[in-house]
Amino acid sequence: MGSTPAELRRDPEREQDRDELAELRALLLGQQIVELQALQQRLDDPNVRAEEISQILGKAVALSLKRNADLRRSFYPVVEQALKISINNHPEILATSLAPIIGETVRKAVASAFRTMVKNINFTLERSLSWESVKWRFEALRTGKPFGEIVLLRSLRYKVQQVILIHAQTGSVLAQARQQISMPGEGIPEAELASSMLTALQDYVRDISQKPSRDLQEMGMDDGVYWVQHGPQGLLLGEILGEPPPELKDVFARENELIHKEFAGAFASFSGDPRLFDGARPHLQKCLLGQTAQPQKQSWWWLVAVAALLLVVASLEFLVQRHNSHWNQYLSRLQSEPGIVVTGAHPHWTHYDVSGLRDPFAADPVKLAADYGIDPAKVQGHFEPYQSLDQRFTVQRAFESEKQELEQLRILFPVNSSALLPDQSLRLDTLEQHLDRLRQAARSLGLNVHVILYGRADQTGPESKNAVLSKERAEHVLSALRERGVPAEMISVVGLGVSEPIRHGSEAYQLEVNRSVALKVESQTQGER
Repeated sequence: MGSTPAELRRDPEREQDRDELAELRALLLGQQIVELQALQQRLDDPNVRAEEISQILGKAVALSLKRNADLRRSFYPVVEQALKISINNHPEILATSLAPIIGETVRKAVASAFRTMVKNINFTLERSLSWESVKWRFEALRTGKPFGEIVLLRSLRYKVQQVILIHAQTGSVLAQARQQISMPGEGIPEAELASSMLTALQDYVRDISQKPSRDLQEMGMDDGVYWVQHGPQGLLLGEILGEPPPELKDVFARENELIHKEFAGAFASFSGDPRLFDGARPHLQKCLLGQTAQPQKQSWWWLVAVAALLLVVASLEFLVQRHNSHWNQYLSRLQSEPGIVVTGAHPHWTHYDVSGLRDPFAADPVKLAADYGIDPAKVQGHFEPYQSLDQRFTVQRAFESEKQELEQLRILFPVNSSALLPDQSLRLDTLEQHLDRLRQAARSLGLNVHVILYGRADQTGPESKNAVLSKERAEHVLSALRERGVPAEMISVVGLGVSEPIRHGSEAYQLEVNRSVALKVESQTQGER
């Protein structure tokens, strides 16, 4: 739809009005529009915003921290996380920063611990073998008091000259207690205490109060030591002459705890008036220990007791050494003895245990103990049998084997006759072979061998005839062995008749066995009779 002529005439007029309005706006608000555009540009640019905030952030954080702790609490997680990340990524930075502090702290702690250890060792050694320590222990048992407290009351080689209660934060003297001055110049006068000692010690007290510790610290002086017992709000300063015992630390700590308990309100409201702590003097006076005692007569009988104890110890040591020496010698003998293998040996005060392997022909291990001063009844041997390869035992076994074979042989005879049966010739040959091997083994062992031929008869005939018949049978066997080359001097004959039958009974096989000649081998070491 087209525009009317009237509308076409109004459009140029509208454009002219708008231009005039824009010109009027520029004249009236031009500067403000430029500033608004610049402000919009700053808000839209993050770099410009960050630059402006960085200039006021520090002051804003400081003001916020003064007003409340909300911002501080909000920073805790961020800082903790940043520290964790930094330590994980670059631990050497933190180590480098802390090294000077930690090194000095460790050195001081080690030095203090070492000094305390040395003092404890010195006191322990000095008391360990003294008669006083024995009396103190009996007194502790009798009274029920701890041994350390008895030692503290009876050990008189030190003197707590004075004890001062000092305020931890200000270094002010709150209360003091000291021994009665018995010699000119002994102790610290009030004026000197106020003007010189506190002036010199306050710097030290302030330094240690910045890092409170419940451990007892000390400062050395010419003839004694200063001890400082830390508390939450107050310090106990003790001037001690001589060498104090370690148990004194417990007294200082206990009284300091009682003072803090009784005067907690006074510590909290302290404003410089020490009169609030006048009631603490009794606690300080309890620390004034170690007053000089009357000299005691030197007792020497305890030296006799110690000498007797040493003599008993030396005697026991001698018995132990002799016991061990005899045992070691006996054990060496067993280990070198042929046919004995020791696998276990355990000496005890009441008996001895020995175990291992033993050849049946080896010496008896239990009986060997007597050669070394050991009672065989106290030796408990546990040996398993085995066969040694030692040549002596091999020959011994061969000798015993031949002896057993010979004593099991029987030369049989017919009824009422001493004639050798033809079938017994093989047995005589076997008998001769065994005798030959027996002689060879005996010669190697250094033995003399003698063989006895026992002739027997069955009980069917007269006893007198059987006695003669049994001897004749043994003589016939002897003659047959001589013919085979067996020396006659090594054999003797005995006729038993029916006195010692091999089998009892009247059966045929029993009678046959009794009509025989059997052998018995006897041996002895060469040179014996």
